[in-house]
Amino acid sequence: MSQYSHHLKNDFMQLKQENQELKEEVVVLREYLSALHALLDAIEDLDPASEIMPLLDRILANGMAVTNAQDGSLLVLDEETNELVFVLARGRVAPPMLIGQRVPPGRGIAGWVAQKGQPTIVNNAHADIRFYPGIDDAFKFQTNSVLAVPIVSQGQVLGVIEVLNKHNGRIFDPADQALLTLLCRFAGDVLHSMMLQEEQTTAPDEQSTMVESS
Repeated sequence: MSQYSHHLKNDFMQLKQENQELKEEVVVLREYLSALHALLDAIEDLDPASEIMPLLDRILANGMAVTNAQDGSLLVLDEETNELVFVLARGRVAPPMLIGQRVPPGRGIAGWVAQKGQPTIVNNAHADIRFYPGIDDAFKFQTNSVLAVPIVSQGQVLGVIEVLNKHNGRIFDPADQALLTLLCRFAGDVLHSMMLQEEQTTAPDEQSTMVESS
């Protein structure tokens, strides 16, 4: 083979590789746009005036759908203990078993996210030093990959949405994180509204108690 033919072959192989990469990028872009449209439809369908827990459950379900996750949970930060408390769950672990379970302050990937106020992707959970195996051990569950995003409102971390184990063994990526972050912003508004409602409900009771004691 002449040197010219050798160069032509190399150029052809390089173009073939670049073409394959472009095709893969187009597929990823189409999947992202499809998920983004699904997310926008989901947000438009959410009614802020509906009951809080069903609304949060729909947010979690939508988060799992747009990230193609098998399992998911929504944890709320207990301000008195700084523990994360499971309030919603979907997937293979029966929600009644998981609801109310607590994660010690700063423990686990979700605990790290709550402390730092930053999202994270972990596609090999057991190799990450932040991983907390307590929940897996208690329910004989296998966490492989994790995407966790803080729920923030007014600059305050209120909780975490965590989606686990993407379908077909695929890994979570920055596009998944961006989609879930948008949903978590909506969840933050919902939780903030819930806190305001609780404050308004307890305030009259406290005032009546003070009047009676005086």
